[in-house]
Parts: sequence; structure tokens; C-alpha cells
Amino acid sequence: MKPTGSVNVEVIATGDELLYGRILDTNSHWIAQRVGELGAKLRRVTMIGDEPDVIASALHDALKRDAHFILFTGGLGPSEDDLTVDSIGAALGRGTVIDAAGARKIREVYEKRGITDEAAFKRGERMARVLEGSEPLQNPVGFAVGMCVEEAGKRICTFPGVPAEMKGMFDAHVAPMIQGRATSVFTARTYNVSMVWMDFFPLYTQMQLDYPDVYIKNAATPPVEGEDRSKVHTIKVDFVLEGKTHEEAEAKMDALIGDYVSRIEAAGGGRMDLTSPS
Repeated sequence: MKPTGSVNVEVIATGDELLYGRILDTNSHWIAQRVGELGAKLRRVTMIGDEPDVIASALHDALKRDAHFILFTGGLGPSEDDLTVDSIGAALGRGTVIDAAGARKIREVYEKRGITDEAAFKRGERMARVLEGSEPLQNPVGFAVGMCVEEAGKRICTFPGVPAEMKGMFDAHVAPMIQGRATSVFTARTYNVSMVWMDFFPLYTQMQLDYPDVYIKNAATPPVEGEDRSKVHTIKVDFVLEGKTHEEAEAKMDALIGDYVSRIEAAGGGRMDLTSPS
């Protein structure tokens, strides 16, 4: 059994620019790492375009699954195709309103910049849209206001697509929610394992069998044939495990790596070099 986590998270990444390959979805990658540190597990990532029906459908599908948090990224800007809030509202039968605090911040900054045109402000005010009955999430980095809304026992939260804004809002608002609910945490490390090729996979496979509750996965490697199988090669291996506390998880990881190293030595020698802690 792989590490399961005590809180489940889904991400719905919106944006035509994602589907056209113009922007790389680094937000979901960051969220996967961050929620793991908090004791949650990213269960699914759905990437969709800026289409109201598609956004609503993705939300309806997510509500049928087991996520405790459904996180939307993107679609909170001032443009006409920034439709995430309105689409979620249509799916849930809730109206859209303007968050007063967010709108006030936008107006104040615009005025400081010498922008006094009311039409420009009304366009900027779109970034303060939230749903009726939702909890607005103020943006410590930019303008766009996020929100959290309860539905079917799940919390649906929205973030801008701009990575710096998403990260700031996640850590300020949603991370404490997850942390308060989680009963375990993850820790992860990546090592370069250097040993004779033909000895690597039997040992690696046995580690997977002996530690079924740990994620142990080697990076894809090209095939090695003939005499090269008797030579030392370096293979990247990822480890992810779960503990009740960070201290417990790190202790379990230390013990696991210690066992792996001892098995490598018994198999004829080699080394494990840490490349990336969690």
C-alpha cells in the first residue's frame, strides 16, 4: 500500500493557454509537493479550458469523488474569458457578488497609479468577484480575490493562475485549513543509487516488497545489455513515506535508507547520494 494521507485534494487547472501548451502548469506540481508537506495527498489533476460548461462539469465530477478540498487555479483575472467564479456559481446555483475589501484595494492601487477612469476600475473590479455565501480569500501578492465555499461536505477554493499569487494565497488561507484537519504528514527524498546494474533491480524490487507502505520508484532508464550490465550505473530513486509527525516520518526515512545502504553493501557495494530532500 502506498502512503495514503489523511486529507484528499483535487486540483482543477483552468486556462486555454494550458491546453494550447503556451503555459506550463507548474501550479499543480507545486501544490502536489506542498499538500504532501501538510499531510494531504493530491488525488487528481484536471486540466480544462476557459469554457463555463466544461468548468461546471469538472466541478460536478469532482464533487462525486472523495476529495476534501477542490482547488481551482486560473480564471480570476479581469478579462472576459476569466470565468471560473461565474462557472462555479452556475454549477452550485449561487450568484456572483463583488467582495468589498478586494474592490477597495483595487481602487486604492489604481488611484495611486493615476488610473481614475471608472470603466478601467469596473474592469479591474472583476478580480474581486466571489460567490454569495463564500469566504473571500484576500491576495497578499496581487489583486485577484479567491474564495472558499462549502458544498457537499467539501471545500471548493479558487486561486489566480499567477504562481506567486497562488502560492501566497494557498499558504495564507488554505494551508492552515489542511494542516488543522490532517492527522499525518509526508516526507520525501530522492537519491542517486550507484551500483552494478544487474544487482540493482533484484535489490530494488525486494525493497518495494518489504516496504509496501512506502512509495519507492526509480526513474525510467534505458536498457543495458551485455558487458555493461556488470558495470556500475547510477539510477535516480524517489522515496515518499508517511508518519504521524515530521519527526516520526524523518526517523522512518532514515531507517529505510539505512536498510537500503546495508543491502547495497551486502550485494557487493555501491553508494546512495541524496539529491533532493522534501
